[in-house]
Amino acid sequence: MTTALHSRVDVIEAAGRALIYSVLANGFAQPTSGRLTLLRENLIPASLLLDVGEPLSDLLHDLAASLPTNVDTARDHHMALFPPITSQDAPGYETAYRGDGIFQQTALLADIAGFYRAQGLRAGGDEHERLDHVTVELEFMAVVARKELGALLDNRADDAVTCADMSSLFIRDHLGCWGPAFGRRAAAIAPSPWYRCLGTLLASWVEIDANAAGVVPTDVVEDPLPQDPPDDGMCGPCPVPRAGGSP
Repeated sequence: MTTALHSRVDVIEAAGRALIYSVLANGFAQPTSGRLTLLRENLIPASLLLDVGEPLSDLLHDLAASLPTNVDTARDHHMALFPPITSQDAPGYETAYRGDGIFQQTALLADIAGFYRAQGLRAGGDEHERLDHVTVELEFMAVVARKELGALLDNRADDAVTCADMSSLFIRDHLGCWGPAFGRRAAAIAPSPWYRCLGTLLASWVEIDANAAGVVPTDVVEDPLPQDPPDDGMCGPCPVPRAGGSP
């Protein structure tokens, strides 16, 4: 009886984790009519049924109330949060916060890619986001939670443990290090209630999930790394070469 109860609790927790990560991944992804419909008709209503307690329950209800109804407006707000030239206010890439230097950033990306390969995944598709984008990392966590859920339902205990361990490691080494900081920054600057609610939910949920797993992130950051200002053409005239010679 104890074993059965423990397994049932694990199933419920894995299903809840998969659902919340799916809400976040689809919420931060490029808005489409299909995604908004999925959120409106499936993911968010299901998340409201979770027995998660406060403050998470309140955050999910706030999110439901702020879900966009117009896809074009949602795209405009998404573009404001994730502009073509990465914002320093709330960059959506892990390497904007961690890895001071090209070699450290390359090592971070290689480690992230290793997690994805271990689950038979690779980034790609129509949107071509980088491996360290917040939507890709969130979708990875959702996929691993769904795999854990499937393993539990099929009584594949070893596979379930492997998935749970991988989730914990990814939070420890990656998402838990910078995800809450991005969430808080997005909540502070986002142009719409939807993205402000998503940011607050992300910041709270990742910390809750880390604590539940007994995980302490290896490198907690709050601010993005300083970036060189873009060349705006205002640095002054270039030196004029002397005729027939070097400058």
